[in-house]
Amino acid sequence: MRLLIVALCIACVPLKGLGADDDQESKGPVPEEIPDFSRLDEYVYVPKSTLSLGTRLFLKGPRTSYSGQGVLPSDVGPLTSWTVPNVSRTYDDGTVQPDARTIPEDAGSSASYTVLAPSDGRTNTWTYNNASQIQPNGDITFHTYSGMVTDTGLYNTDSKPNLGLELILDRDMGKIGKHLKWSITAGLSIADIHSSTYSTVATTLTTLTDTYDLFGQVPPVPPFSSPSAVSQAVLNSTGGTSGTNTQEATQTILLGDKPLSETVVPTLTTSTNRYFIEGSYYTLRIGPTLIFPMGEHFKLTASVGPDLIYAGSEYNVLEDLVYATGETALTQLYQKENSRLLPGYYADVNLRYDMTETSGFYLGGIYEGAGSYTQSIQSGPSSNYTTKIDFESEEGVKAGMTVRF
Repeated sequence: MRLLIVALCIACVPLKGLGADDDQESKGPVPEEIPDFSRLDEYVYVPKSTLSLGTRLFLKGPRTSYSGQGVLPSDVGPLTSWTVPNVSRTYDDGTVQPDARTIPEDAGSSASYTVLAPSDGRTNTWTYNNASQIQPNGDITFHTYSGMVTDTGLYNTDSKPNLGLELILDRDMGKIGKHLKWSITAGLSIADIHSSTYSTVATTLTTLTDTYDLFGQVPPVPPFSSPSAVSQAVLNSTGGTSGTNTQEATQTILLGDKPLSETVVPTLTTSTNRYFIEGSYYTLRIGPTLIFPMGEHFKLTASVGPDLIYAGSEYNVLEDLVYATGETALTQLYQKENSRLLPGYYADVNLRYDMTETSGFYLGGIYEGAGSYTQSIQSGPSSNYTTKIDFESEEGVKAGMTVRF
């Protein structure tokens, strides 16, 4: 009897399920569950980073100082000893070349050739430029000039204000109290180095004078070159000219093939030096930034921290010495490139205006400080020019746009 009751219970289980299905079909389809939008704001992205791209205006560059001495070599180079005859010599106001006179030689069978004439202490090949070279006693002088800057002064100047570019990235780190926020700031900027100054500096002008013998001859008005071609009238049998007929002739005036004497005279004078530096420097910085909200759109930010400056520059010194008649000058340009890494610090304050949640503008000021470095140019066997480039105090105004993401 008990087994029968158990069997009936088992048989009734599927019947009950079928009844439940019939009830569900009679009630119709089950409606879909409505999503819960009460926590939708949990999925809204809030920008955490700010990218700023701006221009640095009226940026005060590094301070520079200049000093040193330099050589102004002769434009024509060194001369062979004045005691050596019949060699090539070039001066600032003329030239004296080896004798080019020739004589014919008989080669037999109606043939001939020419050879250089035996040396007689004279040359037919020379030039001169100025009438003042002819001396009262009939000799002629030739000159070369060189100089040595002996100035010991120190000349300071500030680099000219210029423009710069900066790229700054801020990452929001949270709040400090109820109102303040703070972020980590990293940035890269670039600016030019441009410094220049003129100075009148003490200089020793050295004048080398070689005196030559003209053997009583009077050369034509300068500029004159011997030998030279001249045009002369053709004479007839009676000694007169034959109309306008002319012929070409060679005019040769002989000069001693070495100087009679040589003098070297130093003279104290002044020359003009232009010192100038061209280059650029990059600044890499990182540090904390405090953010002060001011209403709905404005924010005041202040940042301070370490930076690293990489500077590359070319140092130039242009020497200019006027001599003789004041129309001729010795010039010499010395140049050298250099680069250096300098640790430092920065501080800036910005007023930022957010037009939207993702874009805006800013206006602010920057102050940077770093070390200094020197550059030297070898300007002679025992002389050099030196400059010091000092990044101790740089300041400027900056402005740009911001993008939050």
